[in-house]
Amino acid sequence: MALGTSAEIKAAAADWLNRTDLTSQIDDFFNMSLSEATRKLDLALGESVIEITVSSDQATAKKLLEPQGSLDIISITDEKGNRLEEVPFQQYRSYVETGSSACVFAYVGGYIYIGSPPSEGDKFTIQYKELNNFNYANYQNSGIAAIPTIILYGILMYACTYLKDDNRIAVYKQKFDELILDWNRQERLHSRIQDESISMNGGPLA
Repeated sequence: MALGTSAEIKAAAADWLNRTDLTSQIDDFFNMSLSEATRKLDLALGESVIEITVSSDQATAKKLLEPQGSLDIISITDEKGNRLEEVPFQQYRSYVETGSSACVFAYVGGYIYIGSPPSEGDKFTIQYKELNNFNYANYQNSGIAAIPTIILYGILMYACTYLKDDNRIAVYKQKFDELILDWNRQERLHSRIQDESISMNGGPLA
């Protein structure tokens, strides 16, 4: 399974655990793993903003795909600047047939559900968290630890703690820590090579 979005990382964790009853817990484990990984990695979380216009297909499906590279949704505002309240999915469902203006959203499984459901042409501004200047694709086959894989092992580590599976906690924690060390080692080496190149050539590489 490809690990290019938060939804794919969470789905992979559920597959590894062979559990279909931990959806809300895996959301929590994802956030915990992301927080721990970004604290230890030589990378930082950043924020991005995207403006979207609801398409016909999105209006029919009553959901929007999360922004590419999104790790968490911070806020959503409508075109008048009104901020939508984030609610659990079950609460969102009570807004589906009300016909009122959009005032809430739920963020589940890589999709954003706005209630009341927007119409084609409606505009929203989405603010979300991402890793600064990070592109998943650049690191999937690079020979160094991929960030999504690190986050996956973190989820498994926290899940096994929750499930009291002591045997696997140590295995996943060791892998999580080793991949972070490997990432930081490679990143420092890459930075040093860039610095030496700049020093020798009198400026950044083209």
